Amino acid sequence: MSETRKAYSPGEKLKIVLEGLSGTIQVSDLCKKYDIKSARFYDWKEKLSKSAESVFDDRGRKSTADQKTIEDQKKENERLKDVIAEITMENLDLKKKVGNYGGKR
Repeated sequence: MSETRKAYSPGEKLKIVLEGLSGTIQVSDLCKKYDIKSARFYDWKEKLSKSAESVFDDRGRKSTADQKTIEDQKKENERLKDVIAEITMENLDLKKKVGNYGGKR
């Protein structure tokens, strides 16, 4: 009978690799603990190493996509403010036209 292999989430993979990098446990023991092959651990470690540089690449600046999203949100905010102002003006005009007919009892 074939055994089903556990699918680890990205967070779990990161935890396992960081635990292996901490030096508090041998890689072979770590692999036994999580029931993974050492080749899989080293593959995850390599992926982490290759992608880690991008974390520090932006130097604290917003990415272009983030900047575009912020600009889009600002435009939408201004549009919504204009709509509110227009509705408020229409409401005031209607109140002036109705006068006492729609007043309190």
